[in-house]
Amino acid sequence: MKKTIFMAIVGFAMLATSCSTGTKVVQFTELKNYFYRNDAPKGDQLLKLTTQEDFNRYFGEAAYMGTDGEPTKIDFNEDFVIAKVFPESNKSPDISNISLEKDGKEELILGYEVKEKSPQSFTIRPTFQIAVSRKYINDNLKGATK
Repeated sequence: MKKTIFMAIVGFAMLATSCSTGTKVVQFTELKNYFYRNDAPKGDQLLKLTTQEDFNRYFGEAAYMGTDGEPTKIDFNEDFVIAKVFPESNKSPDISNISLEKDGKEELILGYEVKEKSPQSFTIRPTFQIAVSRKYINDNLKGATK
């Protein structure tokens, strides 16, 4: 009897571990020191930018003096950019836990957490950008908050 129960538990454990969602983590580089241009479209957006010209339509360099003041370099021969742009707001969000996964349906799923801070006396258009290998360039893009 104990042997049968043990075998049943082992069988269920094997079954549970064999059922996976089929997602795999995709490596990326988070870009720093870029701003969303004032003449770029307004509103909530999820962008896939494949050339330097496309990128420059939406973003400008925000270099500053000091350590890590240079914008992250992007090689569009090797990578493309995924950018998340949030609506204009007077609450500066804390964006964290950025992740990128590929599912079994040729989709890239961009995950992130957003925590709003206290209201400010001015508005901003929060954004983040990541550089991803061009081997994923033909995959569809989908955003999901955590």
